Amino acid sequence: MAAGTYFDWELIANLNHTDLEVRRFLLDVVDEWAPLVDGFRCDMAWAVPDSFWRELRDRVKDIDREFLLMDETIPYIPGFHEGMFDVHFDATLYFQLRQVGRGAEPASTVLDAVDQRAEIGFPDHAEFLQYIENHDETRYRVECGDAAAAAAGAAIMTLPGVPMVYAGQEIGQRGRRDAIAWDHAREEVRDRYERLLATRRDHPALGPDGDVSRVGYHVASGDLSEQPIVASGDVHPDDIVAFRRSDGEETLVVVLNFAPADASVAVEVDHGERDLVTGEDCVVADGDGTERIRVDDVAVVPVAGE
Repeated sequence: MAAGTYFDWELIANLNHTDLEVRRFLLDVVDEWAPLVDGFRCDMAWAVPDSFWRELRDRVKDIDREFLLMDETIPYIPGFHEGMFDVHFDATLYFQLRQVGRGAEPASTVLDAVDQRAEIGFPDHAEFLQYIENHDETRYRVECGDAAAAAAGAAIMTLPGVPMVYAGQEIGQRGRRDAIAWDHAREEVRDRYERLLATRRDHPALGPDGDVSRVGYHVASGDLSEQPIVASGDVHPDDIVAFRRSDGEETLVVVLNFAPADASVAVEVDHGERDLVTGEDCVVADGDGTERIRVDDVAVVPVAGE
């Protein structure tokens, strides 16, 4: 029934899916659980024949057309979308957000990671699970610091996809598999996630159906001697990324700042003055009258006239 295990992990058997008895047993398990849950997360989907996933999909969709099938496939496989899975783990975006948080790559590369979905063959309607933490990985803030963790958490809420908040992430927990330390919750972290979730809920342009596009932007920083110093501390242009989200009803500009200090960012699009995340005005003017968005970890502002 099984020919050893994968990666010497004793709990991940290399099952013989061509054996009818094995296949029948697995599908019996599916039939037992499908009426009780909303979906399945399918680990190591690449290690299972496509024919099995198609058969599984037919069975669960007969029970519930909204039943969710999500594959954890690293790297992801475009062929797993049609006729198999609804949502795909986006390890590519996860890895890029880690690289940005470490200072190894510029923040603009998160948009390259999103673009890669279509470039390798996924259709426009494919959905992706966006995350910065899980049970297998060191907490983002432990590796990259609090400031980058705030921006990365905002990234998964504002880029096109389905955000996942791993247990304890929303309270600033540092241990990846410890019991959730509710008594030691960091209220400022919890409040930030609550505001981000509310903003995403109230503005569908930030959701999976909203388009994403690049916008020109300029960062004023003390690192650049020829620019007015309107950002406190040490902010480099590589710490910042700005992009546009639109669903046809509303257009928003999102600015992410992975640096520990506030930044002032001029965006090449007319926009409003109120940050939808905080509800406060976020526009400042520098010495030459240029209006800039003042951003701590994230700012989301409506495009003027939208």
